[in-house]
Amino acid sequence: MNRSSMLTACALVAAFGIGLTWSYFTNQQSGGVAIVDLDEVARRIGRDKEMVDSIQTQAGALNKTLVAAQQSAVNQLNKAKSTANEDEQITNEEAQQFVRMQRNAQVQLTQLQQKARLNLNQHRQGLVSQFRKDAQPIAAKVAKERGFDSVVTRNDTVVFSYDKTVDITEDVIKQMSAEMPAKPAKASTAKAAPKPAATAKAPESTTTN
Repeated sequence: MNRSSMLTACALVAAFGIGLTWSYFTNQQSGGVAIVDLDEVARRIGRDKEMVDSIQTQAGALNKTLVAAQQSAVNQLNKAKSTANEDEQITNEEAQQFVRMQRNAQVQLTQLQQKARLNLNQHRQGLVSQFRKDAQPIAAKVAKERGFDSVVTRNDTVVFSYDKTVDITEDVIKQMSAEMPAKPAKASTAKAAPKPAATAKAPESTTTN
């Protein structure tokens, strides 16, 4: 073998060795940061639909509570108005009391609506928080198996660009699908809101519950 052939052979061996080394460190990364897309995970395993169904159920229950409270207020006002119409003479004080009843009922209904929106938002945040808690140990496990020390999400982290080799989304989807399959949404029971009370005394009757 002449000198040129020997140099060529050595170069090929060296290149092959470099290729093996690069392949090893690519597949056995250490101390790197993995990327996971939790929105995609939720969509692929059906958790997004599960959360939407739960939120809709909660919203429906809260809406029923609000409708019942509104109807109760209307009934109380109608009763007070009917009682007032039966009187031959309505004093100015009685008329003012009826106006105060209307205002109080409206204020309480507004407060119930605000509370319902707050409850629904808390329910939504609770579902998202629970999903993150479920995904965290699985993502950490997958990342460790792939040789990464840390995991960041694409959803709430500013990631301008990254190599596809650090994306562990598919592996997380497989693990969560096997360990935590989506479950049918359970109906949420909304706490019954108190009926709006008319604090002012209606003409000839007491309508405070």
